[in-house]
Amino acid sequence: MWVTRPPARASQLRAAALALLLVAPHAPLLAACTAQVSLLDQGRALRTGKQPYDEFFEATRALRDESLKAEELSNAAPTELSRALGLDPKSDGKAALEAARARAAELRAAGVLLQVELVPEARIVSARGGRSLDAEDRNTIAAFEASLKSSLATSKQLGELSNRAAELEKKRASLAATWAEALADDPQRREVKHELEAAERVIAEAGAAADRHAGRASKLTLDLVLAVDSGDAPARQGAASRSPPKQPARSVKAPPRRGSSAGAAPKPPKPPTSHGEDDFDP
Repeated sequence: MWVTRPPARASQLRAAALALLLVAPHAPLLAACTAQVSLLDQGRALRTGKQPYDEFFEATRALRDESLKAEELSNAAPTELSRALGLDPKSDGKAALEAARARAAELRAAGVLLQVELVPEARIVSARGGRSLDAEDRNTIAAFEASLKSSLATSKQLGELSNRAAELEKKRASLAATWAEALADDPQRREVKHELEAAERVIAEAGAAADRHAGRASKLTLDLVLAVDSGDAPARQGAASRSPPKQPARSVKAPPRRGSSAGAAPKPPKPPTSHGEDDFDP
């Protein structure tokens, strides 16, 4: 009597065996891929109990998190400008700049001159040579000024983030040069090495993002200045009503009358001509 396995059971066994044959050679590779995901890539910082490493990993994690918000920061100023000018907030910055340029041209044609001042703080000075400013005009000028302040603040903030990335890379290089000796008997030495290697890439990516979006914010500032500034310096309030300072009057002597010796300086007498004799009479 022959006993045979059910066909379905035999098929399942063959499939399981085939799966083992396919997966077994790649098991070390799959494990390595899983291990390559660093804590920093997951938004976490390795804790070692050693201050230099813990401070570095925490600062790198914070840098990464802030760099992920760089694009959102650089989008804030053009988004608010678009909304203030009645455009779709999701429209690109070019559309907002074109609308700002057209609106500034309308004001200029109506006799309202705008000048941008960036120091000591960003503001827009206006001079009215034509009609008075209405509520819409004032809101438009306020939107221009708010966008300038926002883009300048973003550029400064992201510039500081880029500087922090450069400083952290120096710190990383110093720790990477000494970790093997400093952590010779530490059970986390391999984890520290792995996180230091990951930190090099994380810092580089964060610095590049900060530079890219800081440049975008700076360009928006420049483009907005060119779009809004009339090129003429508006008179400050009260400056036009002030009279120029009086110069002190100079004392001018009246010219002497013709035929009169008044006012003419006397001429000194000519010295006597000497003929080889003494100048006195005994």
